[in-house]
Amino acid sequence: MYRLCLLGCVLLLGACREKAPDEGALRLTVKYSASHPPACVRVEVQDARGHKEGTDIPKSQFQERDEQELRVAVLRKADWEQALSITVSSFDKDEAGRCAGNEVERRASEQPVPVPPKKFSQWTLQLMAADADGDGHLAGATWDRLADCNDNDAAYHPGAKETCGGTVDFNCNTLTGCQEPGCRAEACDDGNACTQGDHCEGEGKAASCVSGTPTQCQQPGNVCAARMACQPTTGLCEPGALPQGTVCDDGNPCTLGDACSAGACAGTERQCAAGSDICRESGGTCNRDTGRCDYKPLPDTATCDDALACTTPDRCDGNGACVGTPTACAAPAQCLRIAQVCTTGADCRYEADPAKLNTPCTASTGAPGVCLPTGACSPFPYPTSNFDPNTIAAADIQGLKTTGNVTFNSDTLTWNPAGTVQNSAQLKYKILPQGTGVTDAVLLPVATLDLGGSLTLVGARPVIVAVFGDAVVNQPIFANGTTTVAGAGAHQQCGTATGANGEFANRKGGGGGGGGNGTVGKNGGRGYDDGGLPGAAGLTRASAMVPLVGGCPGGEGGGLGVAIPGKGGAGGGAFQLSVARTLTVSKRITASGRGGGGGQGNS
Repeated sequence: MYRLCLLGCVLLLGACREKAPDEGALRLTVKYSASHPPACVRVEVQDARGHKEGTDIPKSQFQERDEQELRVAVLRKADWEQALSITVSSFDKDEAGRCAGNEVERRASEQPVPVPPKKFSQWTLQLMAADADGDGHLAGATWDRLADCNDNDAAYHPGAKETCGGTVDFNCNTLTGCQEPGCRAEACDDGNACTQGDHCEGEGKAASCVSGTPTQCQQPGNVCAARMACQPTTGLCEPGALPQGTVCDDGNPCTLGDACSAGACAGTERQCAAGSDICRESGGTCNRDTGRCDYKPLPDTATCDDALACTTPDRCDGNGACVGTPTACAAPAQCLRIAQVCTTGADCRYEADPAKLNTPCTASTGAPGVCLPTGACSPFPYPTSNFDPNTIAAADIQGLKTTGNVTFNSDTLTWNPAGTVQNSAQLKYKILPQGTGVTDAVLLPVATLDLGGSLTLVGARPVIVAVFGDAVVNQPIFANGTTTVAGAGAHQQCGTATGANGEFANRKGGGGGGGGNGTVGKNGGRGYDDGGLPGAAGLTRASAMVPLVGGCPGGEGGGLGVAIPGKGGAGGGAFQLSVARTLTVSKRITASGRGGGGGQGNS
């Protein structure tokens, strides 16, 4: 192989020698691209002391062109350092054996190359400038011109033409399409064939291709047909998948749950429920015109019931209707009149007869009564409390007549003295429950009330005297309490209505508080010289006709040791007198409570 050695103070024609000079030498190999042999190469060496030498080698002197390399021998001078820095530059021209034109590339050793005495050093350098695609634009050069960004394709090089709709950087300026200068508002392509009027917006790297108007595909009129959609790659409207399960209408009112299936609309055939009309067959068929179920009428020989009590006999008319013959109406009770006569569409209806209001009638129990505004016949012309007069049989209603003062015990249902009541054995007593926690009441139904002396009521149960005729109260009736004995039906559910006991203080006893009921009781007295502590009054409680209960007791007085407290007074009783006809009262009726007894002794 031919080797070129440069002659000079440092570069000598000695590279061909096998033996290295005493000062040492460097064998430099410069490689270059076959696609771009440099027009001229400049080799420069320098040591750390500032010694520097160099030479230019035009392409005409390259010997190893087939191998795309240039070999140079460098002899170190004796007064140079033993490490040399090497720089190789390539140029695009040579003039008279010297490098000229533009410096295309400059490469240097990363650090000084050692060149010891009496030895050869080796160093290889690769020039990178190339023009593999032959477009006249270099890649790998170090000059200030734009490099070829794709040296394998001649379409890529600085200055190549680009369009605003392009997507490839052919001109190597790192900009594409709308990013190129002057592309604002120009036409471009967003890559979607289903848009029209795409255009550039923005400047430089921030610019982009903005999509235009989307293609509108015409849709089929059949809701179960495949929907048309534009394909971005072709811009053509093509059918998509067939809709499954989409609600639709198959035009048949006798199908239910219509939905798309395999491109068609279909539903489930409607099943008619069993008919309930008595004059039509139970099995029905759906009418495609109306969507309703039709049931065939039964023949006119079929019997039926038109639900009207006043028509007879009822038969089907052959058209699906049940028809009967109306009959005459008659009021079912003494106090009613006809409000609606019988027709083929309406039953007999009755209402209270205003002309018979308060006139005599016979109740369902057989007892005499009067017509009420409701049209009912009742023994009493008004609503009664705590008992129902219509439940009392006529046979259980007897007259009550006494010949002197008499006491009735509501617990034992006895009279004292017994002979004072003339018909005590015929009298009927009814025990009426009044609810949880309340004592039952005693009902005494009588036809008339005729007292020959006072009537006193005692016992735990309240008393109701129901007179189904006239009543004359010309003798007193007592349901009141005494100091120690409560009135009939007293002391029920008293609670806070009971008067509080008095207290013994300051050697004096206070009086017990009075019991309450419909009104508040009174506080007890303070005793001798106002020295005792009185009991508080019983509180009021709900005042109502139902249930029937008596009053509450007062509290006892205060006492201690030989000072015996006074007993609290008993509450008044509960007595109800209900009269169906005329009530005449000339004597008192009392159910009052009683004051307490006095205390005894002192401290």
